[in-house]
Amino acid sequence: MIAHTLALYLSLFMAIFLFSFAYIEGIKIANTEGKVYGGTFIFTVMMAFVFSNLAYTFK
Repeated sequence: MIAHTLALYLSLFMAIFLFSFAYIEGIKIANTEGKVYGGTFIFTVMMAFVFSNLAYTFK
């Protein structure tokens, strides 16, 4: 039961952290002129959705 609760809070924290990081990265990309590298943005958004799904699963 303790591992289940720990997994829930870890997944929730990681989802919130990755969504905020993706938001900040999106703002940086929007303010840049010319070619940009969007790999970090795409990866963080995908992983944020993965961790939010895990948080829902551990609920």
